[in-house]
Amino acid sequence: MWKFFQSDKNGTPAVFEDGKQIVSMYTCPPLLPQKNIVFSQQMTDDGTSSGSSDLGIDGSGTPVNYYIKADEDNDRYISKLSFICGYGVSAQLWEFADSNGALTNGIRVFYTDTNGNERTIMNPKTNYGFQRASLLPFSRNNWEDRGFAAAGDYGWLATIPLDVMVPPFGIKLDRGTNQKLTITIRDDCTDADLFNCNAFGFERFE
Repeated sequence: MWKFFQSDKNGTPAVFEDGKQIVSMYTCPPLLPQKNIVFSQQMTDDGTSSGSSDLGIDGSGTPVNYYIKADEDNDRYISKLSFICGYGVSAQLWEFADSNGALTNGIRVFYTDTNGNERTIMNPKTNYGFQRASLLPFSRNNWEDRGFAAAGDYGWLATIPLDVMVPPFGIKLDRGTNQKLTITIRDDCTDADLFNCNAFGFERFE
């Protein structure tokens, strides 16, 4: 354990522009009650953990929403979105799954604030659209793997770092509000034999 005091040349403790003052810093967490709990849930068609999480549906006629909604009691922070997609035969980057073509409308991921305003985060139409949104270094030789839904099939994983896009914690869903994070399927995505998205983050409580 060690202490660090920030002061000016006269020894007066410095106060920063936002009104904060560094008093002490430690190499270990404080002995205080934990106020955060892990949050992990798949995006579903009713916003609950028991709803359908299968994104591999036909939403071309009637779009279908899958979402995470705000909690009544706790602030909810979504830090990562983890997509998994599996299909029958090896695919190309310019298509979605192994459909031999890009989607027409795209898979829209957006946030709805308290006033009902929608802010689009991404709208990928291709396999590379998901890889690009992950913000990770890309290699055309290892983006695809095998054994996702069956022993001989193909697929990919893509994790969207919301905590990088909205630092430091990702997208906040204020407790007791109608805020939500949504994925809308607006095309025929049935070429994906396995397709879902898991949201990771934490909840902050009193």
